[in-house]
Amino acid sequence: MSILPAVLLVFVLGSACTVQNKNQAAETDSIVDAYWTLLSIEGQDVQRPQNTKTAFIRFEERESRVVGFTGCNRFFGKYELGEESLKLSQLGSTRMACPDMEQENKIMDVLSRVDSYRVAGDVLTLFSKGTAVAMFMSGTEQSIDNEVEENVTIEVDSVGIY
Repeated sequence: MSILPAVLLVFVLGSACTVQNKNQAAETDSIVDAYWTLLSIEGQDVQRPQNTKTAFIRFEERESRVVGFTGCNRFFGKYELGEESLKLSQLGSTRMACPDMEQENKIMDVLSRVDSYRVAGDVLTLFSKGTAVAMFMSGTEQSIDNEVEENVTIEVDSVGIY
């Protein structure tokens, strides 16, 4: 009879640890209110034209709003987030002419098809029907701006600035 309390104690302690770890994982794997910089789309690395800003997406908790930047135009819409499901709707964007309309159109098309997601460390992968369609890396608004500034170079010679 003395073994029963020991078994119950082990069970209770094991259950408590499992719940705590699950909550910690949920907190670190949240996609909300972070800036996610676009790494690849449909398996291809994103090629950012010179002197342009980095494409990103942000899921704002307030009002379940999604906002972002394709590299040329800003976009916006709504999102519904489940444990692993993600649905973007009412997507719209500004309409500036872009040097690379193909990439612009591909990003908007992919976002409209997303149905799930997965976070692994600081990488967010968006899926459509079980296939990875876009990958993003977490960051901050400042890290996106700094990346742009670090990649801009100015060359000076005797003729002028390029």
